Amino acid sequence: MSVAPPPGAEDEPATPPLARAEGTLDPISLGNVTIVHDYLNQRGGAEKVVLEFAAMWPDAPIYTSFYRPQSTFAEFQGRDIRTTALDRLPVDKGFRNLFPLYPAAFRTLGKLPGDVVIASSSGWAHMARAAPGALHVVYCHTPARWLHRSEYLSTGDHRAWRETAILPVKRVFRALDRHAARRADIYIANSGGVQQRIRAVYGIDAPVVYPPVDTERLVPRPRGERLLVIARLLPYKRVDLVVRAAKRLGLGLDVVGDGPMLAELRRIAGTGVKFHGVVSEAAIVQMLESCRAVCIAGEEEFGIVAVEAQAAGKPVIAYGRGGSLETVEEHVTGVLFQEQTEEALATAILAGERLDASPEELATRAQRFGRAAFRQNLLAAIEAQRLVSPPTNALRGRSRVRARR
Repeated sequence: MSVAPPPGAEDEPATPPLARAEGTLDPISLGNVTIVHDYLNQRGGAEKVVLEFAAMWPDAPIYTSFYRPQSTFAEFQGRDIRTTALDRLPVDKGFRNLFPLYPAAFRTLGKLPGDVVIASSSGWAHMARAAPGALHVVYCHTPARWLHRSEYLSTGDHRAWRETAILPVKRVFRALDRHAARRADIYIANSGGVQQRIRAVYGIDAPVVYPPVDTERLVPRPRGERLLVIARLLPYKRVDLVVRAAKRLGLGLDVVGDGPMLAELRRIAGTGVKFHGVVSEAAIVQMLESCRAVCIAGEEEFGIVAVEAQAAGKPVIAYGRGGSLETVEEHVTGVLFQEQTEEALATAILAGERLDASPEELATRAQRFGRAAFRQNLLAAIEAQRLVSPPTNALRGRSRVRARR
């Protein structure tokens, strides 16, 4: 979701300290770690993953194309963040228009040092290079949507001309993208759907490690009166379907998030729809705990919001593809609809009214996606790989990494 706290708002930490249980794997066993991320100018699930990396390895530098402190989580302030020359450009919301520049920008970072270089990538960070001897890990939120899935660019009449406009450069960037992916030692997928996409696009078999969800910050409470959407207002998120379905059913709807679709959504909205734009994490918690149900109309790679909704005791009404198939239990924690139409979503919302799982039961089912599970599953995946093969960029890396255990 693309939301940021208003100036002066007191926000809860996105990644509070997490105690380590006895007998669990310790992040320090990996030695010196370097973190890489596409860009730090949003407040979404990918950025929460980077914050979790930073909590696991507090001394790790974070390399990124550019950093906008006012547009992302406040917890990044004070971290050792190292940017490319793109940081000097007066760009924030229009960052997608810089796509021809990102490969070169990450190349200018040179070969990143450390025993382990871990990239959080949905399109660019995997292009960073690791120094000889470093284990290169990519935690993949998705292979680049704009390269491999056209619905990211637009919907309706606009899609065709945008696809045509970038077709010549797509072939070049796909080659760069695949070459960069195959340089990594370990690819890790954030869901089963992304695992399949990684195999199809790159020919790489990647283990699945679900992203961290801070379920502990939410309290399961009874259902309220209004539907809720928390999302970046991008075409593929299909928030327009939720707005139309809520209007059709005469239900109130709160929309949290910002993006290029905002003007169009305002145009089609009924009087019961309220657009909140940027809000604090505390406000998001309050809305999750007091809403009627959470709606997700786009295909998500994973969908942290779906898990947060359950942790708050709320059912999820979601499009039945992608990550929702893994986070939502049909007719237990939510309802899945199979066609991205206003009618199908409205029918699913009404079916959600008949679900009888208690708020406490929903919250219990969300715990399997908690932060502690993420840490252990991530470390286990990395340990399993480095036991069977050395870093691809230097055979001496295996002995150096093992020596630090």
